[in-house]
Amino acid sequence: MTTFLAALISFVAAEFVVGWWALPLVGLVFGVLAARERQVGTRVGIAALLAWLALLAWTAQSGDVPAFYGALAGSMGLPTPAVVAITVAYPLLLGGLAARFGAGLRHGADRAAERGPGRR
Repeated sequence: MTTFLAALISFVAAEFVVGWWALPLVGLVFGVLAARERQVGTRVGIAALLAWLALLAWTAQSGDVPAFYGALAGSMGLPTPAVVAITVAYPLLLGGLAARFGAGLRHGADRAAERGPGRR
């Protein structure tokens, strides 16, 4: 739980300062640091998602988000729900996969750490 909270706070702070580049960087660092924890990629990915949504909600207060998503979806030739889904999946995948990669870089990390409980 402490890894999750530390990752969440780190993602918010880093995303606020450097933007989306924080997702793979912070994810990689937490993957290396918490390599032996179970499901480190999933936990860090969810922390990245929550941080991303918090910053998106904060910035949405100063603009018209539905109009922005509508214009963005129109320029991409996609339906608006697809653009929203991509926006939500992006931090989850980028942060989580970077954490899993970082966990794999750590020498002696247990390869079963990413498996769920009860699986060998």
